[in-house]
Amino acid sequence: MILMIALGGIAGTLARYFLQGFVQPKGDLFPWGTLVVNISGSLALGLIMRLATGSDVITPQMRGGLAIGFCGAFTTMSTFSYETIALMADGEYWRASLYAGGTLVGCLLATALGIAVASRLL
Repeated sequence: MILMIALGGIAGTLARYFLQGFVQPKGDLFPWGTLVVNISGSLALGLIMRLATGSDVITPQMRGGLAIGFCGAFTTMSTFSYETIALMADGEYWRASLYAGGTLVGCLLATALGIAVASRLL
């Protein structure tokens, strides 16, 4: 299990690095890369957990690797918190509110979508 989590963590870290770098426009103050990572990670976690708990498609070891390892390393709540506070410290209250609200609503909707998609697959 520990090996699966570690391998998932490596993959999640690299996926976050490349996706965030690809999405984030250079010089843009709004943290688009982190927003996309958190929403897509929430979608993935919803899908994984529904498949893992609703069938035997995903073994407990795979679930640990995917949920704890990959999604844990891929999503970025600590970065989200820091970036929200940094936007507020810069006086960018509207951007901070948009970012925090977009992250919260987007991640909740993406998780529900992941669960729904996995339910249809079962």
